Amino acid sequence: MKEYLLAIDNLKKSYNIRDKLGRRKLLRAVDGVSFTVSRGETLGLVGESGCGKTTLGRTILRLSEPDSGRIIYDGDDITHVSMRPYRRKMQIVFQDPFGSLDPRSRIFHTVEEGLKVNYPMFNSAQRRNIVLGLLESVGLDRSHAYRYPHEFSGGQQQRIGIARALSVEPEFIVCDEPVSALDVSYQAQILRLLKELQDTLSLTYLFISHDLSVVRYISDRIGVMYLGKLIELGTSIDVTGNPAHQYTKALLNAVPLADPRVRRAEEHRLMEDPADFTIPEKGCRYCRLCEKTIPACFEEEPMLREVAPGHSCACHVL
Repeated sequence: MKEYLLAIDNLKKSYNIRDKLGRRKLLRAVDGVSFTVSRGETLGLVGESGCGKTTLGRTILRLSEPDSGRIIYDGDDITHVSMRPYRRKMQIVFQDPFGSLDPRSRIFHTVEEGLKVNYPMFNSAQRRNIVLGLLESVGLDRSHAYRYPHEFSGGQQQRIGIARALSVEPEFIVCDEPVSALDVSYQAQILRLLKELQDTLSLTYLFISHDLSVVRYISDRIGVMYLGKLIELGTSIDVTGNPAHQYTKALLNAVPLADPRVRRAEEHRLMEDPADFTIPEKGCRYCRLCEKTIPACFEEEPMLREVAPGHSCACHVL
């Protein structure tokens, strides 16, 4: 058995876009990201909208083709090979539960589709039993199978999306902000369900979110992204309890306090609108907003390096 289920090596993905003045520019959405994910682990990926975390998740699954770098899955380099043998092993749960479901298809057929493609040896009776069992496993009733997506709440729709992903017995699931469109009560239910399924089915998650409190709850380790770069990586306890990067501290400061009378010891600024932010040609990407810069911050881009056992950060000041 391989030490890591997934290893990402210097992955890059760029897009040609136009700014507000109509000028062409290159958006480096994912710019040299490297990390590993162990079997049975949940790696949380957190950052503001526009930082590249969703693009990274889609590129890992080859829903978007990478510009360069390598994607190693279970010891195999899958960067440029046909993904057909790996589609069953690698699945995704999308951010918008209703938008990811076919409104004209009953729930039974939505979940059954993956079985038809990947398990042609199953007859209709076998597929029916599997689909109904999957719906029960995600907290839905068997009678829900023949309803349409619009007949369900947002939380129920996300459960259907999870059942669809589980139908092909995957090992690795990218959870792309799976609770951001849900009410708080539904968020807690879906997070508990994901943890229960992970324990039962030995799943491995890449959990993408902009909400640090959600990522802290579900993740074993957390990676923090800023403008296409992974700038901090460590255990959930280390990253949220003892953050090393100034940007991570800014994210933590952005989490509302329960007591409005309590003031934070430090205030940090988050990034500007990513559509307007031009990545500097050299130096640290956060130096324009950081209050603890040194001359090297403006000259040389910091590399991710270990600042404590199992805790890495890309910062010159440390």
